[in-house]
Amino acid sequence: MSLFTGISYDPRSHVATIGTGQIWRNVYSHLEQYNVTVVGGRVLEVGVGGLILGCGLSYLSDLYGLACDNVVNYEVNAQFNFDTIGLVLTRDQVVLANGSILNANATFNTDLWWALKGGGNNFGVVTAFSLSTHPIHEVWGGVKIYSYNNTPAVLSAMSQYQSEPNKDPYANLITQVFTTNSSIGVVLTMVYLKPEVAPSAFKPFYSIPTVLDTTKIQTFSQVMGGQSVPAIPRFDWFTTTFKPSNSLYQHLNNIITTAPELKTLTSVTAGALALAFQPISASVVHAGNARGGNALGLQPVNQTWFALDTSHFFPADDAVAHNATRGIHERIETLTRSNGSYLPYQFMNDASYDQDVLAHYGAANLRRLRDVQARYDPDLVFQRLVPGGFKLG
Repeated sequence: MSLFTGISYDPRSHVATIGTGQIWRNVYSHLEQYNVTVVGGRVLEVGVGGLILGCGLSYLSDLYGLACDNVVNYEVNAQFNFDTIGLVLTRDQVVLANGSILNANATFNTDLWWALKGGGNNFGVVTAFSLSTHPIHEVWGGVKIYSYNNTPAVLSAMSQYQSEPNKDPYANLITQVFTTNSSIGVVLTMVYLKPEVAPSAFKPFYSIPTVLDTTKIQTFSQVMGGQSVPAIPRFDWFTTTFKPSNSLYQHLNNIITTAPELKTLTSVTAGALALAFQPISASVVHAGNARGGNALGLQPVNQTWFALDTSHFFPADDAVAHNATRGIHERIETLTRSNGSYLPYQFMNDASYDQDVLAHYGAANLRRLRDVQARYDPDLVFQRLVPGGFKLG
């Protein structure tokens, strides 16, 4: 898909059309000249196609839903000669397994439009996405870094932030705890989608002393540039979801700092673990429903999408790192199931390869996804012949 990299913006419809092979750095940079942005990735080097087809979490999600909720049409952005089946693809189309081409939106092929919002690469080749844009340019935000010893205080502030009954939808954040590297400590990335200094929505964090604070008024693109990925070649993730509380967060802190699997992770070359607390408010779910719904089966409650992010150097250590991370993941889910905070959803963009993501969308949604698959890919070409991704089975 690397040939599909076009980006265009229509100021009349307020829609941006983006090639599947693009990365978010180029998308945000291109749209900045129009003082608009889209609901997209939080790391600039992440690809557009995989993020949106997995649902896509954004700092704009409280206002507008997930990235997939903002797709107004799945299409092709430019002419491309598909030599293997002798077709020329034109604008506003999706390619199916049998070579046919079509639109998928709120008017045409609405079942496919719904299924592609979180259903992954099970249905067709999406060569471009038309996304709603939003008038956001200057914001307040950046990174606050705290010492590792302040982890309990930061998690307590997280709980206060998430329990606010009338949460400010312009405020969003992600907290990452680096349990295997105390010199990094806790990294909090926060964004307020207005140029307002130190908004009250983040008040629970302001009394905690920081090691570094880069928050200021800047453009949205500049804030996104502060989120980087370490130059380590091997990564693995696990994901789980739960309802937040201060008591749960303190129990989680105990697990992620004392689990015996941590020794295994740090025994491999450059082995490290980062834990991400990603707050999701009920408004994210309501915003998605208002835009036509998606396949994710989310409950409209305040929740945390939790990610365990493992990194190391050598392929020979893949299984060791994977199994150790899975062990910590199982400890966390044992806790959340026992205290009633567990929620069944798994966030595809943060899931490991052997997590059964689509089954966690719920039985009804899984049946509906398979019905769509039977209609658009009856020979299971994308199930059997396309490597990678989470399959319907």
